[in-house]
Amino acid sequence: MRILIVEDEKPTAEDIRLLVERILKKRIHSIHIEIAWPKALEYLNEQMIDLLLLDLNLNGRDELEILKKVSSMPFHTIAISATIDMATVSIEYGLLDFIMKPYSVERLKKAFGLLTPGDSLKSHGIKYFSVKSKDDLKIISIKDVEYFKSVDSSVELHLKNGVVINYNKSIDKLNLLLSSRYARIHKLYIIDTTSIERIEITNGNRIILKSGLSLPVSPRRISSIKQILKFQQKELGEKSCR
Repeated sequence: MRILIVEDEKPTAEDIRLLVERILKKRIHSIHIEIAWPKALEYLNEQMIDLLLLDLNLNGRDELEILKKVSSMPFHTIAISATIDMATVSIEYGLLDFIMKPYSVERLKKAFGLLTPGDSLKSHGIKYFSVKSKDDLKIISIKDVEYFKSVDSSVELHLKNGVVINYNKSIDKLNLLLSSRYARIHKLYIIDTTSIERIEITNGNRIILKSGLSLPVSPRRISSIKQILKFQQKELGEKSCR
């Protein structure tokens, strides 16, 4: 794992490095520290990383702009900050986790556990996507996305208005950031399960969305999708009885 730590207090950065080395051990390929955001951006433009550990309180810099910038990049980001107000918005913009200062070994271990396949932030969930548009960043609401399709090492956001936008994260990384209402129905596709109209298994395995769109579903995922639909119908019935 290639890790970049961005923290403007050098002693704190070195302490984080020691804790990360203690926790991840042989999983680490390299760890680099930058104490200034411009230098960190230069490093990110030149080097590939897997994980960014980011202090959001960087000498008065715009925290939201930093969030938008890193969420458009292909790696995972864990924020470490003294500003609790940024916790919710950090997750909404696609950061893997938010650690409140003062941090601890236990809290860092919990955050790193989210990098393990099968773990996810199902209680939160990304709400906005920052995508690069020429020299600018464009913000896309997850409500505008009909489905996600894996293409090479990135994901296509297929919007409800027919527009397709490239999002610079793999489908595996994206899957960790989505709430429990989203499910991977196929190695290439993720959908909002509340948009499912029905499942067809007579002419191949297909999921029909309420929009009329038909997408393939893997045979091994059909059972879990049916369970999700059953749970949703139960919840809907309980709400209607209240």
